[in-house]
Amino acid sequence: MNRIWYRNTTWNEEIENSFFKKLGRVKDKSMRAQYLKLQAGSLAYTKTPALMDVAEKLLNKQLTEYSDVVLFVSSAYGLLGDIQGFKGIYNQAIDLYKKAIDFEATYPNYISPSFMDYAELAIKTKRTDLYDDVEKIFSEKRYDSASSFPFALYKKYSILSIISKYKKDMEKSKYYADLAEENAQKQETGLNNHQTLGLVTKREEILDEMVRK
Repeated sequence: MNRIWYRNTTWNEEIENSFFKKLGRVKDKSMRAQYLKLQAGSLAYTKTPALMDVAEKLLNKQLTEYSDVVLFVSSAYGLLGDIQGFKGIYNQAIDLYKKAIDFEATYPNYISPSFMDYAELAIKTKRTDLYDDVEKIFSEKRYDSASSFPFALYKKYSILSIISKYKKDMEKSKYYADLAEENAQKQETGLNNHQTLGLVTKREEILDEMVRK
């Protein structure tokens, strides 16, 4: 089977030349931006340092040359945040997730997973200075549809439980912990044609431990 030209998981001069040659043939500007992001994602998630560096370059090219293609801007910032997270540079990851969130405040129709990644990393790295901001973000209507499935609600309520505990509101903390557990235990979503879509298949051990403490 032929390799998809914008989903390479290795990189060298030959692959790079071939990629940009094919990218240059794409007439639609938004598609070129998308292919840059998809290729960056395939390299980033190998978690190989050299390939993550290439992914960063591709994303920066996307954000520089295709900044007007708003559909993929926040997800590009989010992917840059993922890369910094893979490298263990958590404060930079948080800053990049926040860039995505700020962009989505202007373009609320283009929502990425960055709001959840931001909140989760703030909790796991104990950035208590961000807890009020996390609560504010979770209260914003534009993220309701993005956090409607059980796995997202499990994370959201776990995070809110931890924040409430930090603020010494134990009643609210227990309330959110119960909601988190309820969503973690769900066996179906209630959607007619997608009964298992978005269920919790793997628990977040760090969040669970912080909720229990």
